[in-house]
Amino acid sequence: IVSLKAMVIPSHNAAADERNVLFSASSDGTVALHDLDKKGELIFSCQCIDKVKNVGQVTCADVSNPTAWDGGCDENDRDVIFLGTSSGYVVGYVAEELMTAAASSEISDEVCPVPSIQFRAHGNDSGAGEAVTAIRCGGHGTIPNTAAPTVGTSRMTSKILLTGGEDGAVKQWEILAQQSTFGVRLEHWPRMSSQRMKRRHHLFKGHHGAVTSISQQSKYDSSKFLTSGNDGSIRVWSATNGEELFTMDGFTSFVSSLACLGRDLLVTDGSGQYVCVHDFSIDDDLEAGYDLDW
Repeated sequence: IVSLKAMVIPSHNAAADERNVLFSASSDGTVALHDLDKKGELIFSCQCIDKVKNVGQVTCADVSNPTAWDGGCDENDRDVIFLGTSSGYVVGYVAEELMTAAASSEISDEVCPVPSIQFRAHGNDSGAGEAVTAIRCGGHGTIPNTAAPTVGTSRMTSKILLTGGEDGAVKQWEILAQQSTFGVRLEHWPRMSSQRMKRRHHLFKGHHGAVTSISQQSKYDSSKFLTSGNDGSIRVWSATNGEELFTMDGFTSFVSSLACLGRDLLVTDGSGQYVCVHDFSIDDDLEAGYDLDW
């Protein structure tokens, strides 16, 4: 299992309640949804990469769950599951469509619907250093909902997706969605290496080795983010201009995971058998007479 995420999936049927769901993804491409309201009962399980050729194994996964955000959801927003693969591809599924497939007798439990999005995020056709090794859904995007919808469609505000590669590169993407009568269509930006993001930086370079984890202080603040890598460092980046704000070194081994607890606490590994809690409010504590005799 490469990822476990709890998510709330609302019902667009007034007669039905929202569902608390546990999502899991395995390296063999198996995606599963479990009903947390029914003691973890399995809702649906499938081989998500069966219909996607040459994507390799699933290496990482995350979920964009805007319908569960307090006051931050557009009525047309949808929850999306993103998978990173060993061949450099990102594959995305709308969670609601997986739930619909689970209720359909025409869909086999072993086959997932066609992905809502699939694109190469890292590497090229040479196969060198191309795996997506970390992935993070970064909250609201910066491309506004300005386009007038065509008949039968509805435009939605973009969402941020961050990916880390085997080669140490970190990339930021805008994911745009278009709701139509045929379901949700997802697109990524930039689509080509020659294209640029207007309000965001796309490529971040600094790690020497694979990126292992990506985190943010808050899903409501996408102005900066943190990354860790096999080089034993943690780096903080400005999402708007690509500047490396600062670096944390000195770990005894590579850092494989990190998590922000609010704006002041960072939890990491990278020190042998220990879990480290880094408190960035320590200067305020010193001014208040914090006792450091420990």
